[in-house]
Amino acid sequence: MNKVKSKWKTALLSLTVAGAALLAVAPGSSALAQRNEDVEGGGGGGGGGYTPPRTTSTTTTQTLSDIPALYQEASWQSSNGGRYMNTRATLQRSGPLAGQLDAITRTKNSVKLTGFTGGVFILLKNSDGAVIGATEQKKFGVDGTWIGRYDRTDYWSAYFPADVAGATASMEIIQQHAAKDLDDQLAYWHDTVCRNTKLYGLTLPIGCTQ
Repeated sequence: MNKVKSKWKTALLSLTVAGAALLAVAPGSSALAQRNEDVEGGGGGGGGGYTPPRTTSTTTTQTLSDIPALYQEASWQSSNGGRYMNTRATLQRSGPLAGQLDAITRTKNSVKLTGFTGGVFILLKNSDGAVIGATEQKKFGVDGTWIGRYDRTDYWSAYFPADVAGATASMEIIQQHAAKDLDDQLAYWHDTVCRNTKLYGLTLPIGCTQ
């Protein structure tokens, strides 16, 4: 009988020790699980969870201040080869000089006894090819090679509204012997410019009716 009671006391003591061990381990395990849950689950309502870094993107928009200057060069020679003109032009399309056109024209004659007067003007065209600007005609005269000055270079300028310059995609240089034909061409282009600037909502040049 005493042996049976001793066995029960030993078993009961073992259970008591095991239970105490479980209670000692459980709180730590529970806290660790909670921390893992906070990290993996985003923290619930402010539990200090992990937040992925945000990515941002930027875009660059071209403005009028970014448009580069436009350059054009052209030459003309008479049918007999004795008369020659060359013009180089640069149009500022943005910045404080927007609308300023600077040109250099060389006029040369190789005929001995007769001179000539050359004329030049420049057309501005938009991306559709429509003429939206035109300079006035510049005239430069030279003598025959046996008479006097037969080769000259002249610097000249023209000015356009900034919006017209900004809309310009190309230039065309028209130059030849300054006869009535050239005057008629320029008159036609001035009328065309008035129509096209109205059509594209650009500033009208002087001389155009509203």
